[in-house]
Amino acid sequence: MDNMKQEFCIRCNTKRDVKMTTASEVITDPAGKRKEIQIKTYYCNICKGFVRRENCIRGELLNTRDTFTPIAKNIWRAMPGDTQLKILNTVWCTQCQNMARITHITAKVDSGMLVLRGECARCSGDVARVIENE
Repeated sequence: MDNMKQEFCIRCNTKRDVKMTTASEVITDPAGKRKEIQIKTYYCNICKGFVRRENCIRGELLNTRDTFTPIAKNIWRAMPGDTQLKILNTVWCTQCQNMARITHITAKVDSGMLVLRGECARCSGDVARVIENE
């Protein structure tokens, strides 16, 4: 489902129409209850860059724990939106033994490479993705 509204795009440095896509995911909370999370992802309609993401349960916004160091944030923002999406959706999980989506992301630059760490969207196992400088 797509909606259009205006938000500030950091890459374009102005307010732009953004495209919102939605997805859902079922998680198990620490008490063992299964909950469905709705994931809303916003992209700039002009540059296709990632603007922001919201995770909601029954309309209640969840805290997304995503943190990037300032240098990592600048490198990430310089990437095209479709590249960002491919990176986020193609992380190898050693527990699932399959490609998965990364959630709860932290990012930093180490030895000149962007290092994303987080959790597997399927099993919540630790995953990482290293993006080398070109």
